[in-house]
Amino acid sequence: MSDGADGTVEPRTPFPTGAEAEPGEGGEQKPQGLGPRYQRASTLLTRLASTARSFLLYDAGNEAINRSLSALLDSALSTLQVEGQIALTVQPYELKFEDQTVYLNRDRERSLAFRLYRDGVRGLTFRKGFQAEELTRLLEILSIRYTGVNQREDDMVTLLWKARFEHLDVTTVEGIVPEETDAGDEETASSRRLVLPDDVDLPRPTLPPPKGPTWIDVPPERLRALREEAGEAALPDDCLALLGRLRRALSDSKEQLPFGEVAHLFGEVRDYLLSVDRLPALKRFGALLWEMAGEETPEWDPQRHAAVYDLLDSCGHRRAVRRLLRSVPAEERKLRPELIEVLDRVCPDPLVAVMETLDEEEGLATRAVARQALEHYSRRKPGLLEQRFLLSRGRMASDLLRVMAHVGGEASVAFVAQQCLHPDAAVQDEALWHIARTPYSGVLGRSLFEAFRRADPDRRSRILEIVARSGDARFLEPLTRYVEERGDGLGTDEASRVGRVLGILGGPESIARWKAWLQPAGGRRKGFEAPLPRIVAAATALAFIRAEAAAEALGAAFDEADETSQPWILGALAQRQRQAWEAAR
Repeated sequence: MSDGADGTVEPRTPFPTGAEAEPGEGGEQKPQGLGPRYQRASTLLTRLASTARSFLLYDAGNEAINRSLSALLDSALSTLQVEGQIALTVQPYELKFEDQTVYLNRDRERSLAFRLYRDGVRGLTFRKGFQAEELTRLLEILSIRYTGVNQREDDMVTLLWKARFEHLDVTTVEGIVPEETDAGDEETASSRRLVLPDDVDLPRPTLPPPKGPTWIDVPPERLRALREEAGEAALPDDCLALLGRLRRALSDSKEQLPFGEVAHLFGEVRDYLLSVDRLPALKRFGALLWEMAGEETPEWDPQRHAAVYDLLDSCGHRRAVRRLLRSVPAEERKLRPELIEVLDRVCPDPLVAVMETLDEEEGLATRAVARQALEHYSRRKPGLLEQRFLLSRGRMASDLLRVMAHVGGEASVAFVAQQCLHPDAAVQDEALWHIARTPYSGVLGRSLFEAFRRADPDRRSRILEIVARSGDARFLEPLTRYVEERGDGLGTDEASRVGRVLGILGGPESIARWKAWLQPAGGRRKGFEAPLPRIVAAATALAFIRAEAAAEALGAAFDEADETSQPWILGALAQRQRQAWEAAR
């Protein structure tokens, strides 16, 4: 990231290569995804390179050249107006602005960066005040080195030095001092030092006689040792060994080394070890710090204890715990016992630290492990967990409810059931998920029906499934009143779902009640007296009662049904037939 001139922060994007970069007409590759500041610098340098290549090839009055010069000058002035100065680092094929590549051309003949680098230029700094006169002088120098108008012309560094720019600083490498330089003039000699070009023709060195490669057999145990030495598996032990040597140096009265001078090394090792894959080493790191905290404070370092305790605290603060939990692999959902051991050692209050992480983390594996950690720690402070739940919303609240349901056991059933009335939909869903998997009791019944009355259609459907599995006939009366009170305001689909539960819970003893809802209108008019939703509920209830009397009642209702109610009666009869086939199989 980089602070812009106006105080904003822009991302640094790696300069695209290969298929992601489009070469321009001169071989420059156009950057993609650069922020506005870097894009301005990139445009300026591309125009500078393009203009320099053609500056001496055309007449001074050439309209295209004049337009190009005007555009280049405007680009330079506007960029300097915003930035104040543009400090460029020169590399073999690219120019960098604040470590961000803003110019790239790998064509050795046409690359501005290559020409500068080959001649010993390592940095250019344009400062505010750079105007048309200096721009023209710079273009002349660059164009001479591009076109080779005079093959005996001075190199780039010499030409830039002779130009005496006021608003352009040039950084060069030290190399060969020109023969004509006055050796007594040290300032002049220093400013005109050159470097040999990368492709200069030099006498060929005398090479040894060619010799082919020779195969040497390496014992398997040696190969294994080499691989282990270079592998990451040994790195945690190496880090702890380094800290052990530092600890001995810190205790040496001859060295009198303050802890503050090496604290950053301890911090880097801490950050590296904050991973579930390095928990054993992290435990040893914590033990080392506790041992150091218990040592006597040396006279030359009176602040050592405070610094060591601060480092210990940093292992257990929220950011460290979050980093530790985020290192859980995506496919892993199980809490490791070693993680609890580490949290116990380094966290002043692991429950709060894990809850804070759960509140911010998005990863599913991390959240799963965090919930398991909360289950472990919340047994010590169940009140704190419930207090945090009451202050939470959304996924955080639903996760905390899941933890409370697992920890509380049967004692938490009533509390979970009450959350079916929670104003947050995520908490309602979590409560319903647990209730559907909890052995039914009367405590659940009261909360379930109240939740049913207040829920949306989708959740009412889920609650009805739970009620149907409960087999509790006490739901029969409240559900019956629900259908009667809603009347025509009840949707036929919902009436059908309620009717299914009424039939399952009511059984053969309720046939007479549903027949009464299918009372014919009378006279010559087809149809029924009751509203259509009640007819649908009654027909569906009869379809789920396995008794011949229920089938007879449906048959009689079909004879009396009008065009509106007849499809529902026919559907109920078909449902009975399907159930009979399934029972026969």
